[in-house]
Amino acid sequence: MAANGISTLSTKQAKQVGKLNIAQAKRQGNTVAVDGTITGSVDPTKNYYRYNNTYNINDLPTKYSGNSIVDNANTDGLKTARPWTSHT
Repeated sequence: MAANGISTLSTKQAKQVGKLNIAQAKRQGNTVAVDGTITGSVDPTKNYYRYNNTYNINDLPTKYSGNSIVDNANTDGLKTARPWTSHT
């Protein structure tokens, strides 16, 4: 069992979103505990600070619907830093 609880989630879709939520929190400078709990607020003193750095799961080449994999067409071609979008 993973300490952050992601492995105990019921579907692959939930696991994928859980991992992205933790990554997003870290990119925004929040504190992520070993158990996966996200606390604190955005820390602009950290070099990876991106308050509006959010993900768009539809920019991934593949994603899950329940436990089934879904191929995304990504008709716009390769997206830089996919699935992250930095809004200013």
